[in-house]
Amino acid sequence: MRNSKILGVLMGVCFLVISSGVAFAAGDAEHKGVPLDAKPDLVLWSIVVFLIFLAVLRSTAWGPLTKGLDERESRIREDIANAEAARVKSERLLAEHAAKLDQAQEEIREMLAKGRSDTEKVKQDILAEARSEAETLRERAVDDINRARDQALNELFDVMSNQVAIATEHVLGRALGDQDQDRLIGEALTQFAGRANG
Repeated sequence: MRNSKILGVLMGVCFLVISSGVAFAAGDAEHKGVPLDAKPDLVLWSIVVFLIFLAVLRSTAWGPLTKGLDERESRIREDIANAEAARVKSERLLAEHAAKLDQAQEEIREMLAKGRSDTEKVKQDILAEARSEAETLRERAVDDINRARDQALNELFDVMSNQVAIATEHVLGRALGDQDQDRLIGEALTQFAGRANG
């Protein structure tokens, strides 16, 4: 505020000096055309006013102007430095994020591969267990069939031996001894077994 008052006073003084010089020159109206002769007092006062004007400007306007420009320049430099630091930080964060993303994708790939491997292993284990159970069931069924067959054959042989003994006694008309009965049963069973296998 103080500087603007001083500046206004100086401008007023300059206006008065210049207007008085113009009025002095206008009083000399007998010259026609462009005045080429210099008036020493007018030149002197113009130089004095100009120098005073420069001194006042230097003390009131030039200092604050350069100070303001310097402050502005330092703010701009600081803003540029902050922007550069923010850019470097954002690039670093972006690189870190990209690295973390790559790592996460690699972990996902590994997890998927492990999951596939585990799934394949479980599948193979289930198939092996199912085959084992099927083989066990088949063997048990074969054993049951063989046992049932053997039991049926034993029952059949017992029935046949009794029938053969009865039929032989009936044909011969006499009772067979144990030795005769065993020999005839053995021969009948051998013939029957030969027919069953053949």
